[in-house]
Parts: sequence; C-alpha cells; structure tokens
Amino acid sequence: MKTVQFFTFFVVLLLTTDLYSQIPQGYYDAAENKADQALRDALHNIIDDHQGFSYTSSGTDTWDILKEADADPNNPNNVLLIYTRESVDGDQEYAGGSGWNREHVWAKSRGDFGTRIPEGTDVHNLRASNIDVNSTRLNYAFDDCTSNSCDETYGNFYNSSSLIFEPRDEDKGDVARIIFYMDVRYEGVSGEEDLEMVDYTLSTSSKLPYHGIRSTLLQWHQDDPVDDFERNRNDVIYSYQGNRNPFIDHPDLVDFLWGEQQQVQWSSTLSYPNEGETSNIVYPNPSHSGYVNINSGFNPNHIELFDVQGKKVNDYDGGSKQIKTPPAPGIYFLRFHFDRNVIHKKILVCRSR
Repeated sequence: MKTVQFFTFFVVLLLTTDLYSQIPQGYYDAAENKADQALRDALHNIIDDHQGFSYTSSGTDTWDILKEADADPNNPNNVLLIYTRESVDGDQEYAGGSGWNREHVWAKSRGDFGTRIPEGTDVHNLRASNIDVNSTRLNYAFDDCTSNSCDETYGNFYNSSSLIFEPRDEDKGDVARIIFYMDVRYEGVSGEEDLEMVDYTLSTSSKLPYHGIRSTLLQWHQDDPVDDFERNRNDVIYSYQGNRNPFIDHPDLVDFLWGEQQQVQWSSTLSYPNEGETSNIVYPNPSHSGYVNINSGFNPNHIELFDVQGKKVNDYDGGSKQIKTPPAPGIYFLRFHFDRNVIHKKILVCRSR
C-alpha cells in the first residue's frame, strides 16, 4: 500500500500536485446537500446495482479484476497481498495452495452470502491475500488486539479467544473503508443482504449480517489515510463494476454518516476544492531548506504530517505557518483539518543544499 519505490512517487509528483481520484463528473451529485439518513440513502442509490462478475469462470471473473486492481505498481505482473504486502505472481491464482487467494474483507459468513453475486463477488470487498493469513483471519471482527495472549503473523495480531483480528497499520484504513462501503452498499433491497457495522463481536458460527468493530474501524480510517494504491484500485473496479467506494473518493463522508457531522449537509466542494484554490498552500515545494511555509490566509483547525507509508510523523497547531520537515528526504503528506472538510497536500523533501 505505502511501500512503493521513491521514483514511482516522484513521477506521480510531476504529474499532479494533489491527491484526487478520477471521480466522474457529477457522480455524487445526488448526495449533494444531504445529511444523515438522506445522505446515506443517496450514497446507497449511487453505488447500488453494480455490474456483477462471477467468482470464478472461464470469462472475466473476480480473479481477473483483482490482478489489475491489486497490481503491484512496481511490477504489474504481480499483485500486492493485503495483510502482508507481499508482491507475488498474479498468474498464480491459488495454484494448489502455493499461490494467492481472495480475502473477503467483510467476511462472507457475516450474512452467509458465500460467493453469490453481488455480495460475494463484489471486488470492492475482495483483496488478493496470502492463503495462510487469510485462513488465520477467519471471520474475526476487526479490532485492536491489546491482550497479552495475542498471536502475531506477518505483523498482524489476532486472538482466537476474543475473535478479533488487527491488521498491520498499513492496511487498517483500507480495511475500514471497505467495511464502510459494504455497510452502505447492501441495504437489504432486491433480495440482497442488509449488512451493518456493529460495536461487538459475534461467534464464528454466527450467520448474522453484522461486522465489527465500528468504533475501531472509524479510528483506523483516521489513522491510515487514503493512498494512491486505494485510489487506483477504486478506478479499476469502477471500470468493471460501474460503481465506486465513496469513502475513498471522499474520506470526510465517514464523519457525516457516523461522526460529529451527521446533522450537517454534505457537499463535495467542501471535501475537494479546486486545484487553483489550494495550489499555493505550501511553499517551497519541493523543499530544500528543512522547512515549508503555510500560506498566511490558510487557517485550518489543526495539521498532521504523514510519511509515504501512511504513518503519522507529527501534529501541529492550526495556526502554524512554518513546519520543520523530517530529516529523511522523500514524499510526505500534510493533512489540514477544518470544521467540515479535510485537505491533503503532497510535499517533496529534498536533501539540504
């Protein structure tokens, strides 16, 4: 997800200043100026009734889409595996147990939909995965594993007694946004399951259409922001299924559906201002001086700095007008928080001259 060669990101930097998905014009118009349940209903209608593909078939199936959606940016013949970030041969579909398989992030037993269309083959919910880790995860709830009896695999932690699984930090936000998508996409209409996030765990044998832990997933969404891998994945899946994950396109929607902004009308213009409005926020960029300046007319509530792996480096007061850059050169991301929206800026830190 975040472990991508510096050169790849430098090329991206040359092509674009900010991090926006290729959202089709007007795609979210029906959700504009909606709040609370009306907003949720509008988003559901936008992403509902997507084009379904077979789980496995002789034609285009979920294997084929995943090989493109989860492709390694540094080797398009490989796929990157969730929970391990291994880069493996994309053509090794299961391969008798020696290849990779498909993880249902919203476990298919949570609603007992198996691999039927659309719930069980929705590629927004599928990720290329390590077979052993996929088996270990089972259908556990996603939560922080704080017990002394937690076991570890590839940097993931799990507890078979508490029935919880904690992914590596690099995957937590990805997992959360997939669960959010499934909660809104499937509302029990047209014979589909009515999936719902909850704040408790269920037994492994339960077939109820619930998945947790909601409060933890909301936090993970904040801690691990959307990255370019997710954005590209969203675009690829849209090209096949015809629907998008709104929480990748507009991460602030989470706060409007489950957070403090539930009674506030949402607008995409608050989430993603025009490039011309944000182009002069941070300067110099690239930075050779060890500092970046914040435009004096730009007044967020607070500021966060993330490295290219999505790990938070530092927090700053919203009134900060000069920020010391990390000593290590590379790509970093500044996140500016306002009352009703978040703006991300990409900065390039170079070695001091």
